[in-house]
Amino acid sequence: MGMLYLLSAGSSARKVGPRIVIEKDGEIIGRLPVRSIDGVVLGKNANITTAVIFELLELSIPVIYIDEYGKMLGNLCNEKQSAARLLRQIEIFRDANKQIALTQEIIAEKINNQHNLLKQYAKTKDADKLANKIKRLKIQAEKIPALTDLDEIRGVEGLSSKIYFSAFPELIDLTRWNWKGRVQHPATDPINALLNYGYAFLEREVRIAVALAGFDARIGFFHSNDGRKDALVFDLMELFRQPVIDRFVLNVLNRKMLSPDDFQKTKEDCRLNFEAQKVWCNRYEEYMSRAYKEYDGKNTRDVICERVKTFGECLRR
Repeated sequence: MGMLYLLSAGSSARKVGPRIVIEKDGEIIGRLPVRSIDGVVLGKNANITTAVIFELLELSIPVIYIDEYGKMLGNLCNEKQSAARLLRQIEIFRDANKQIALTQEIIAEKINNQHNLLKQYAKTKDADKLANKIKRLKIQAEKIPALTDLDEIRGVEGLSSKIYFSAFPELIDLTRWNWKGRVQHPATDPINALLNYGYAFLEREVRIAVALAGFDARIGFFHSNDGRKDALVFDLMELFRQPVIDRFVLNVLNRKMLSPDDFQKTKEDCRLNFEAQKVWCNRYEEYMSRAYKEYDGKNTRDVICERVKTFGECLRR
């Protein structure tokens, strides 16, 4: 089925036999077999019974708590870590040479993903206007194997992102959407709000994959291990930003699944309103659970989990 979202006030879930009963303001709106759920995402105004939480944890199905921006506040997950795996992870990620090699792998793949997404759009958009940016991204990706300093790699990664996002005016309808460039936190326009919202969803996907693979999310190799955020999750998110979230966001924009009126704008930020969040969640789950030929018949969520496990081979090198 995918993820179960309980976000609105008055929504709740309780266990009846082998099923979860979903209610809204006391009215039953659905019954689901527990094993059909990949995870449960809860907003602050929703409720879930202890019996449901126990059942989900016994089946290693995560329960994730989010704020109004879609950002994860915490999670319950029956993680499969071992002391030996943890020590090996620390040993490898503290080795300077291996740290560089892993960073090269991740960032080169990220830049190639940016290159490939623009190349795909060049088939239907103005290829001439995209050609220069596609060429420049290829040049940046080719630099990565020769770089042996983390700051140098970060510099190339930052420049590549600027090149990539500078191509967005060619990918979207500027008569409908305002785009002045990538702004992260807080978002000041609908497109940046969608990107931030999407990356918050991606964080949850990668966090679940990291837990199921038996890694410690806190210990990474590219992002800082300073305790402010789980470095490994953000390291591995770099593999999926373009092929998963950017691709989906551009699809949402170009197919007019949302309109500029679906966003709340204040002096501080811009965000999706609640009704639009429900539209996003429905479309997102369809997108994540659909099987794709390019993924050999697998869905995107399975591909993320498999790629994280493949990355985990570095712990046995």
